[in-house]
Amino acid sequence: MIKYPSGGIPQGRSYSPDGDKEIVKPLKHKKRGPGPEHVIQTQIIAMLSLNGCQVWRINVGRVPMKDGRFFSAGPERGFPDLCGYRKSDGKMFFIEVKTKTGKRRPAQEYFAKEIAADPVIYGVARSPEEALEIVQQGLNRTEDK
Repeated sequence: MIKYPSGGIPQGRSYSPDGDKEIVKPLKHKKRGPGPEHVIQTQIIAMLSLNGCQVWRINVGRVPMKDGRFFSAGPERGFPDLCGYRKSDGKMFFIEVKTKTGKRRPAQEYFAKEIAADPVIYGVARSPEEALEIVQQGLNRTEDK
């Protein structure tokens, strides 16, 4: 079991179906630390920031509410992992980050097809160098390289 340095145990909170009673139980962690895609995202943000771009990581999440429904935060499914603009000309870009073997989900492919006709930069990047190439060359690459 995982424990915090203070000796506490990570806990998950949920609510009973009627929403009146909070249920607290220890969490079981399946992985520790950032996943490989998150590491690539962090590297891409650093690379683009150092090369004259403003970049944001797009966060998405679902949180259970007391009444049993879920609150969804963030953009709709398929929205790319990173977005930003080139400071030199204000050109907007969207980067979908994948590992070397990662594949886009159908919603991500749909987003790529919808944005293909728009005058923005889009691409799937598997490394910081590939993301920089996409942004600097102003590509709108809706298919995987």
